[in-house]
Amino acid sequence: RQSIMAGHVSPAPQSWSDLGRITSSHHMRNIKSKKRLMRRAAQLFNKKSSKGIEFLVQSGVIEEPVTPRAVASFLRNALVVGLDKKAVGAYLGEVGKSPEAGKSPPVWQRDWFHKECLETYCGLFRFERQSLLDGLRMFLAAFRLPGEAQQIDRILQAFSDSCSRVCEEGVQGSLNVFSEDPKRASDAAYLLSFSIIMLNTDQHNDNIREDRKMSKADFVKNNTDYGQDITEKGKEFPREYLEAIYDSIREEEIRTEGEGADGSMTVERWKDVLRGSAEEDPHSDNLPSVHDAEDLTELVLEHVWMPIMSSISALWGVNRSSGSGSSNIQKVPEAGPTGMLGAQGARLGMDMAWDMLVGVRQLGRNDIFCKIFNCVCKYSGLLEYKTDAAARSWAFAHSVESQSAFVVALRVAREANDEIGVDGW
Repeated sequence: RQSIMAGHVSPAPQSWSDLGRITSSHHMRNIKSKKRLMRRAAQLFNKKSSKGIEFLVQSGVIEEPVTPRAVASFLRNALVVGLDKKAVGAYLGEVGKSPEAGKSPPVWQRDWFHKECLETYCGLFRFERQSLLDGLRMFLAAFRLPGEAQQIDRILQAFSDSCSRVCEEGVQGSLNVFSEDPKRASDAAYLLSFSIIMLNTDQHNDNIREDRKMSKADFVKNNTDYGQDITEKGKEFPREYLEAIYDSIREEEIRTEGEGADGSMTVERWKDVLRGSAEEDPHSDNLPSVHDAEDLTELVLEHVWMPIMSSISALWGVNRSSGSGSSNIQKVPEAGPTGMLGAQGARLGMDMAWDMLVGVRQLGRNDIFCKIFNCVCKYSGLLEYKTDAAARSWAFAHSVESQSAFVVALRVAREANDEIGVDGW
């Protein structure tokens, strides 16, 4: 009985170190589970924001009742799991739905919720000890401004309210060029921010001739004094301050691309990460996750998909001369009609590749799905441009392995055309 129990029951922790290892393992699984759920929520949010938030609530990532802070935190932190910057900007700029008799939309679609979510989102940035320009760079690197003027106005107003209170231009900062009146300070920050965005577009738009671009003197003139309702006497922006902003924008464009699921990152976003989020996550659950099995599946997938594709490449007669880059993929010459490089191997490789793609797609791992699809396309040999078109066509016509790869790629492109990405097409 003791031997049976020893083989099937995990031993109880004998020390604090054992208990710590178990707790740490549970905590890591919870982190992995939350990341998987957020990745799925990001995919849904990119298509329709309400569906993404609804999934977060149903999966327990966001607890009920849903608060603006919870949604704002998702918008701030989910870029790394594939949240689209355009979708973030579109949600932040929405005015929301006003109350109507007989209708009860979800709380996250209401007008007051959108307003509080935008204000909270701005409050999650660390604007302390930064100039307005540096804060604006960091802010605009986290999402894409929508196209409508009213939406831009709402977002910039919320940014100005938040930044003007703590930035270096404020009454507590070293520059101290804003009014002590919070309303006037916010209005000045708004007008200057809007002017900076217009200057950024003007200076870095290739369609605007050099002689038509805004001069430094014009920028200084337009922003020195905003009128007595905003600019107090003696609080006009110094010429040196405005000239420094002009030179900074001219030398370095405000960029909004990068830092998403592809892993790229702008300088502004890197500064944002280094400063850290103003939000502390109070939730720390050490109990085992109910999604442990799915998390384990994803963990295994991340480690085995490349070796499996290497096996498929061998079945299809693909040789990697060195490294793993696509430029080193070559077809094995003069493959015989029998053995692993014959029709049986080609068919087996086709079944394996198709099952891999279907399984990964069902798991929602679009990043790995796209990588596998791109590998299959390269294995067809049609993208090997070191030879001319006639040679590639002849090789393709005489290779059942290449034809198998092409069949898989064509079938995937037909059934999952929206998911293979730009590189896939």
